[in-house]
Amino acid sequence: MSGSARRLPNIIIVLIDTLRADHLSCYGYPRRTSPSIDAIAEKSCLYERAISPAAWTPPAHASLFTGAYPSRHGVDRSHLVLDPDLIPLPELLRSHGYRTFGISSNYWLSRETRFDRGFDEFVHSWQLVQTGGANAPLQRQQRRQDLGLNRAGLDSKGLLPAVGNFANELFEKATKRLRVSFHAYDDGAWRVNHIVRRWLPCWKRDDRPFFAFVHYMEPHIRYVAPGRYHTMHVPRELAGARVQRLNQDPWKFLAGCVEMSAEDFEILRGLYDGEISYVDHRIGQLYGMLRDEGLLDDTALILTSDHGENLGDHSLMDHAYCLYDTLLQVPLIIHWQGVFTDGKRVGQQVQNLDIFPTILELAGVRDDGVWKQVQGSSLLNGAAKEGRVAFAEYLEPQPPLPVLRKRFPGFEGTQYDRTLRAVRTQDYKYVWASDGQHELYDLSRDAGEEHNVIGEQADKGRELRTALEEWLASFRHSARDQENIELDEDMVKRLEELGYLA
Repeated sequence: MSGSARRLPNIIIVLIDTLRADHLSCYGYPRRTSPSIDAIAEKSCLYERAISPAAWTPPAHASLFTGAYPSRHGVDRSHLVLDPDLIPLPELLRSHGYRTFGISSNYWLSRETRFDRGFDEFVHSWQLVQTGGANAPLQRQQRRQDLGLNRAGLDSKGLLPAVGNFANELFEKATKRLRVSFHAYDDGAWRVNHIVRRWLPCWKRDDRPFFAFVHYMEPHIRYVAPGRYHTMHVPRELAGARVQRLNQDPWKFLAGCVEMSAEDFEILRGLYDGEISYVDHRIGQLYGMLRDEGLLDDTALILTSDHGENLGDHSLMDHAYCLYDTLLQVPLIIHWQGVFTDGKRVGQQVQNLDIFPTILELAGVRDDGVWKQVQGSSLLNGAAKEGRVAFAEYLEPQPPLPVLRKRFPGFEGTQYDRTLRAVRTQDYKYVWASDGQHELYDLSRDAGEEHNVIGEQADKGRELRTALEEWLASFRHSARDQENIELDEDMVKRLEELGYLA
């Protein structure tokens, strides 16, 4: 259908889990990690400073789906479901005539955690047979037994879940050696594209617009990209047996049980970059499928991430215990004919929760009740302004410290047992910490956030702390129930491969 004949645009969000912006070539990274995304960016609008409101998956996605900050929507480690008085994006769009499709590649975003709300079709990409999402034998994903979601009162749904889980267990065992040892099999990004290809005829023939959420798990730890991508960015002199021996357990490193050298982290960055190049290849295929089916002219395409990753930065691995830009600065690239086009680059600060109100405007949603939950600003309406302030929150330690202490006797980690909130201007970032160890960074001189100047620039620190306090007082916070999810030793072992312990 031509763009002139369609009243409303199709909308696709492509979410690349754990992708930090500064490792994409179109964001200035020296390695050519992302030729396909670069090519899309050349025809789109690229936001150079897009800040995530959260540092890990559930709260960041909840913000994306509601346009609200974590304190407002209430999603975090001990409360995995949205505040019921907030309307998630797919549910909202479906009520306005959209067909809605979702693919998740991360168990945090599953039927169990109710991230399927509002989707006509919702697929767990890690499952060969679609069940309720709770098949515990699959080692690379969190499952209901692992997370204690039974005790949290979340019900499993799905057709014949016991049979489906058994089939998924067999599938996992049959492919694990190919996937982990030989890098010769991919049931991640390849399966995501396979599902999209199956949906394309439906998208093309129906006169109603569609919304699709397409989630890729790469480049989440462990970094085991298939085929040539696995070591394509590892320096040749560091490749070989060292790659296989490299520690990819962030918690062993954090607890001081393993030492890692500068060369080790160079290998780790190369493996991470290989995952980026692999998912970039699959995104190029996705873009080609949309182009070949004639859907691009009628579709607003939005590419972003939920958070970044520490790769030895700040003496950390994974995405936990901090609000540095290594976790908060994410890519945001939008393509929509006549509006977000022509390789425009926006230097002003925005947030990826601005995607929610932007989509409301694209879809013509004027419901005052819905707009009241919005805490971002539409990018169609000048959100990228000088002086825009961004906020981010890390409400609960994840993984929880008792789990790490049980696994690593003698490890205290008291410095990580705290809540963090950040306010970021174009030139400064202030990080409030519940233990009183506040931080201030002059980003104009110290983009890597290596020098805390809270003592040297006390007035600026007080100014930004006041701005943070006024912002917190400006909205109603979620009255969530604190669900204490108990984690046993068996569950911890099964979560190691993905890098989560809670």
